[in-house]
Amino acid sequence: MKISTKKIGDAGKMALKAVTTGILTSSLIGVTGSFVLAKEVTVSVDDQKTIVSGNLFENVGSVLASHGIEVGEDYTLNVDSDTFLVVVDEIEVARKSTGKLMVDDEIINYETGAQTVSDLLEEEGIVLGELDRVEPSKDELLADTSEVNVIRMTVGELPGKVSIPYNTIEQENPNLTVGTRQVTQAGVNGSKTIVERVLFENNEEVLRVTSSEIVSKEAVDEIVQVGTKAVEVKPVETAPVVAAETTQTTPAPVETPVETKPVETPAPVTPTESNVTNNNTQTTGIPEGAVKMTLNCTAYTATGNATASGVMPQANHTIAAWSGLPFGTKVYIPALNTTFTVEDRGGAVTQGIIDIYMDSYEECIQFGRQNLEAYVVYP
Repeated sequence: MKISTKKIGDAGKMALKAVTTGILTSSLIGVTGSFVLAKEVTVSVDDQKTIVSGNLFENVGSVLASHGIEVGEDYTLNVDSDTFLVVVDEIEVARKSTGKLMVDDEIINYETGAQTVSDLLEEEGIVLGELDRVEPSKDELLADTSEVNVIRMTVGELPGKVSIPYNTIEQENPNLTVGTRQVTQAGVNGSKTIVERVLFENNEEVLRVTSSEIVSKEAVDEIVQVGTKAVEVKPVETAPVVAAETTQTTPAPVETPVETKPVETPAPVTPTESNVTNNNTQTTGIPEGAVKMTLNCTAYTATGNATASGVMPQANHTIAAWSGLPFGTKVYIPALNTTFTVEDRGGAVTQGIIDIYMDSYEECIQFGRQNLEAYVVYP
């Protein structure tokens, strides 16, 4: 007999729903009972893979323990050990990475489950600035390295005053004898203000570039008249020998020849860098055998320590120079009218740079950085 659902009232609908629910529940119990609610997953331990199984609602830690896989403090899981197996497809057991993280003058010994350098920095809360870099790169696997170095990059600008050395122009003068030099125009150093951009890595200077410069005083050339007139040598006149008259018939006396020594021609005189003005000679103080060069000069003051040569520094005497100038080397600087002695070294004192010791910080600031003509005498 066919029953139309249209004629069934509310009570009939409720009865039909109960019957349907009972049928579905019975079916579900029958199905689940036949599968025992189990699941298999892949476990990777140090790149070795194996298959394990467990109850769907058993946690990962229990499943690993039931299969003899112990996860010690030196290892990490890709999922929480309390996670139910029903939502896990693969379990990765990996040994923690260990090493040293160097950042901001601090060494951090890490032991982490992080995979990459980037993960480690995030874990330690380290943020890189726009210019900062890290070695090795952020994509490097921690398993392939044991040392991570964060390099802080900063840029600063340093103003300074630099001397502009004057040029020496020599002009031949036929009215002056050879070897004579006469200054007709004194040379004057100029000056300019510069701004240097300095790049630092972890507070250590690695690069210095001049970003701007303004000439505040032009240099004045030194003009020197150089004599080309040959030295005149006058021969020595010898008086003739006259024989005395005699009335005797005796043989005339034998004349003894008069020896005349040849006059030596004086060699041209080459003074050591002297100026002749109104027949007065002014010595510039340039040492004999000195090597002329232009040096970049800076200044430093008391540190409370002895110099690298073992003596205490003295103003108007001690300078620090590069290793190419041995201790004891004399350096005469005409602009300062002083002869200095190399007695110290410095980390920033590279070739062509000297650091002049002064009594106070104010003197050093006032002196700044200057390119000066110098004469070097090696010991």
